[in-house]
Amino acid sequence: MRAANEGAAEADPDGERRSVGIRVHLPFEQDANAFVTQLYEHRTFFTRLHHFVLASDAFIVTPGGIGTVLETMMVWQLRQVGQLANTPLILVGRMWSELVKWACAHMLDPRVEMVSREDLAIPLCVATGAEAVGLIRADRGRWLRELRGESHAEH
Repeated sequence: MRAANEGAAEADPDGERRSVGIRVHLPFEQDANAFVTQLYEHRTFFTRLHHFVLASDAFIVTPGGIGTVLETMMVWQLRQVGQLANTPLILVGRMWSELVKWACAHMLDPRVEMVSREDLAIPLCVATGAEAVGLIRADRGRWLRELRGESHAEH
């Protein structure tokens, strides 16, 4: 998270915006990084993830460990069932594209349909962070209008 908070600080040299940290209190974890301007600390991973989901307009996920995979799957499922309609889920790196390929190979079994092709098209896989930022910049206006329930004709 430090890289994200530091990047936000660099993009806001006047310090007019807040850089949020949403963390779980664990006795062996380090303190929040110096670039966090607003810190929320939770006792459980579930409440942290719930807060994180509510506070986000888009999700850009880079390679990570089990926690990152769990959070990514939860966001994917929330998109699948319509709880996060039109909120972009962008996965950066080979790790994620291979996970999506695995899901296609194992969950699209014609004998037992576990997911649809549309479900597996929810995450947008890109190779680099720059590509992820490009997607957000290109479609930000449309995504925000859809999140607010506005149609394209109104704009």
